[in-house]
Amino acid sequence: MRPYLFITLFLSVVLVSYAIPAGDAQNLRENKKELEQIKKQLSDTKGKIDSLKTVENNLQKAISRYGERVSRNRKLVDRMRRDLKAVKGDISHNDSLLHYTDDRLLRKRENYTDMLVDFYTGRRMQSALDPLDFSGRMSQSRRRLYLAAVSGTTTREMIQVGDSIRLLSGHIDSLQKHDADLNRLRREKEARINLDKTLRKKEETSLGSVRRQSTLLRDRLVSLSEVAREMEDIIARLEEVQRQRRQDQEDLPRFSSESFAGLKGALIPPIKGKIVSTFGWKTDPTTKLKSFAPGIDIKPTPGPGGVSASAPGRVVYVGSLRGYSNFVILEHDDDYFTTYAGLSGVTVELDDVINVGRKLGDCGTGNMHFEIRKGREHLDPVIWLDIDGF
Repeated sequence: MRPYLFITLFLSVVLVSYAIPAGDAQNLRENKKELEQIKKQLSDTKGKIDSLKTVENNLQKAISRYGERVSRNRKLVDRMRRDLKAVKGDISHNDSLLHYTDDRLLRKRENYTDMLVDFYTGRRMQSALDPLDFSGRMSQSRRRLYLAAVSGTTTREMIQVGDSIRLLSGHIDSLQKHDADLNRLRREKEARINLDKTLRKKEETSLGSVRRQSTLLRDRLVSLSEVAREMEDIIARLEEVQRQRRQDQEDLPRFSSESFAGLKGALIPPIKGKIVSTFGWKTDPTTKLKSFAPGIDIKPTPGPGGVSASAPGRVVYVGSLRGYSNFVILEHDDDYFTTYAGLSGVTVELDDVINVGRKLGDCGTGNMHFEIRKGREHLDPVIWLDIDGF
């Protein structure tokens, strides 16, 4: 929040103490009304801080929720990776068993084929035997019986091996399907993890923005509280100040000048430099709060020199305000006032009557703030100043 938003409230009371005659109850009521407005701003600012605190808490919960989900999904992904490793091991083991069983079946078939070949080869050789050769016939019969027994055993073994092959093939297919499902779930969980991390990062960015806004509003609250306290002190003393001013009015030195209104567009700039902030309503880009700038900010041109009076007048206030350094208020004719703020040092004193161009003080390290008023009305300094003088 720019300091001039607080100094303008403070200066309003100061100017009224010099601009109105003693005992003007109406202006005092207006002054108190302005204090009530400040208190309302205090209340509104507190409400905004509470609202931002709720938003901050919700964002923190969302960030925590995303973090827990990321952690939970990471554990699931790690477990699925372990399961995938085990499944791949099972697939490899079953592949080995399948190859071994295939080799067994192949050997059984080869042995059975060799026996058949041997039997039929021997039978052809025995076909030329003498029919009366009983020993040869007995040998052939025994071979047939042996072959039938071996054939039955081999057939059963081949059927069992074939069944094992089918079971192993089905188990491998099931494991491969399970492997594909685990891979798909793992990819989905990893995609969810990346999405949650992105959402958490977005919420963290929003949380940072909310915290910055909260800090700005808390600074505004502190500044408004300080201004309200100072205004209450001033209002409490205002009647006494006005009464004393009326008593001392005849003894104050007078300044002579041409009509201040006739200087419109020809006032000497208070300092050489560049206007960096203009007069009027503005919206803060961060907090989105609207504020009224009652004057202009000038960035001084590097070099010697200081802040000078834009017109002849009398020093009616010399003081300082937190965050805005020293400032001087000059009173001119026809109820006009000029304010020079952001000074690092002041070279005039209260009730000094000065001429145009008189040095009021040195400019600080920042920008110099300049305002023009007619009574309680803010005027745009750009319209009144000689722009070519910058």
